[in-house]
Amino acid sequence: PPPAAPPPAPPVAVAAAPAAAYDSRAAAMRLPGAPGYAAPAAPHAPPAAAPTPPAAAGGMAPRPAATPTNNGLSSSESLVDAISTASTTAALAEALREVEQWQWTSDQEAGMKRCKTYVPEQPALAAFYVSSVNEWKLLQPRVLVLTPSSYFRVKYDQKSGKVEHYRKTPLRDVLSLEKTADGLKIYLRGQDGRAGPQKWYQRLERKVAQISTGSKDNAFSGRVKDEFYYAREYRPSLPAGAPLSADQVTDVLAAALHKTAELHRDSLPADGAPFEPPPVLTTDERRQILHDRKAAARAEEERAEREAAEAELRHAVEVASASRELEPKTSSQINSAVLSRPIKRARRAVEADASLISRAEQLKAELEEEHRVRVEAERLERERTEREAATAELEA
Repeated sequence: PPPAAPPPAPPVAVAAAPAAAYDSRAAAMRLPGAPGYAAPAAPHAPPAAAPTPPAAAGGMAPRPAATPTNNGLSSSESLVDAISTASTTAALAEALREVEQWQWTSDQEAGMKRCKTYVPEQPALAAFYVSSVNEWKLLQPRVLVLTPSSYFRVKYDQKSGKVEHYRKTPLRDVLSLEKTADGLKIYLRGQDGRAGPQKWYQRLERKVAQISTGSKDNAFSGRVKDEFYYAREYRPSLPAGAPLSADQVTDVLAAALHKTAELHRDSLPADGAPFEPPPVLTTDERRQILHDRKAAARAEEERAEREAAEAELRHAVEVASASRELEPKTSSQINSAVLSRPIKRARRAVEADASLISRAEQLKAELEEEHRVRVEAERLERERTEREAATAELEA
């Protein structure tokens, strides 16, 4: 006969399993109404709604039902507002305490607490668990610790519970913050970490260009080193089902960095080296800035070329007119050739003086016509002389 089926587990054991794996602190800090939030029903609960559901096995009550009026978006917006309105470092630290209440995993919470106490600058205002994009475009788990004057990128080993190393970045070295589709990109004054293969290729290209031309000018060596040249990107690393999305965490991180830099700037002495807090941009705004800058540089080049072309053409017209009056017999061909190049350059120039070009072309046409008439007259004179000489020789 087939083996008998095992007896069903008692109801108490079924309820004890999720309660044992349930993190009470993380659940208490979880915002109701977030995606993935659902209050578990206790076994054998009465069908009617009760103010306090019966406790599950082990003495732990289930979470309250989701409240549709509260969500992660409103929480992130209120936190960003609290960060933006903070007037002191203490007020900023008080506002950033809400970051500790997000639904981090137990390993992430332990890592952030350890990193906040490990960094040499105190007090640590907040810590964010992120993924750092290195020079090879690989994601590395890191902890960002924000202090009143710097931020630290800390490598924390969750298995051993130890900090392996960290890198300090002063806030005065942060030029701008860009909110990307995946996270936050921080633009700095210098290289943060090792340079990637893209910068290696640019350096090699610059060296080859310098050797081939014998010049040390970097204007032709590819991308210009502007304030968006050195960058490090961070992506929020939240567990699945967290009440806030990565985009909302990015807003909080950007606001915290900007406000901390602003407060640090205000705390410096008046005679110290000034610096501006990094503005928070989007990718489209950064591209628009670069586009406008390139358009302005192109307009400046066009203006300089237009003025130079007009000056050269104006000088050529004056020289041709003066030479035409002094030596009309020999200057027509020379002056016509002198006007050709300046006229071509003025035509290529953007928005050059049309009346000047028209006057120069008219003068060139007149000189060419004078040259043609003179050449024709000289040819007829040579034929007449030859004809008369041949007739005299034939008659003799």
